[in-house]
Amino acid sequence: MERSESASFSQFSHSQIQKARDAFQFIDEDGDGKISETDLMKMYSNLGKTKMEGQIKEMLAAEKDGELTFPEFLTLMGDRLGEFPEEQEMSDALRVFALDSSHDLNIDVGEMKEYLRDAGFEDIDALDGILKQFCTTQLSGERIFKGRKFLETVE
Repeated sequence: MERSESASFSQFSHSQIQKARDAFQFIDEDGDGKISETDLMKMYSNLGKTKMEGQIKEMLAAEKDGELTFPEFLTLMGDRLGEFPEEQEMSDALRVFALDSSHDLNIDVGEMKEYLRDAGFEDIDALDGILKQFCTTQLSGERIFKGRKFLETVE
């Protein structure tokens, strides 16, 4: 493996490493300590994604055994998460659109979609799919994006 494992470990907090370990163990369905092509196929199948063989082979092609150990998984995640904004930055951005000053960071879904459309996001069906797990409908019928729930999930 060409990536530096120690650099990736140092960029994670203990909590982030534990969450990554939990995700790794969830994907490593057979419990052998490695994420294999079979493990990934089962995970994608459970998510309703089929015909992922090409993408999975491409994912694992860089690994010498065609499998990911936890340190390799964490390094891979570190490479991807290094491009992800800090939680405080995301929280500040969501606070701009929040309905009130509460810590929940609730945002009207209709307004959020409008802002995202104005920013160039055009695939509203894809956006609905992304947002649905972080939204709730109020008694008034208004749909609310739960910003705090979203941050806790991506943290």
